Amino acid sequence: MLDKQWRVKNSGDCNWDGHYRLRLVSGDALGAAPEQALYPARAGTEAVLRILFTAPLVAGTYRSEWQAYAPDNTPFGEPVFIEVVVSP
Repeated sequence: MLDKQWRVKNSGDCNWDGHYRLRLVSGDALGAAPEQALYPARAGTEAVLRILFTAPLVAGTYRSEWQAYAPDNTPFGEPVFIEVVVSP
């Protein structure tokens, strides 16, 4: 199990609530659900985004990239990612 956390800042003017989502946009989900609730954060504050991943069993390099989405399905902010290298 991989516990990945990203510290991000809500630099917009909207509070993130249960309608804001984090979605897989590229790569492998690595065992995580492809859509996650975006951690609630008031405008101007920091939040920690957390996803639990499962490391693959097959050797290789795996990248999982995620993007925040507003309630109207508009992406915003910079994507976040995890890269996992599995050795043989």
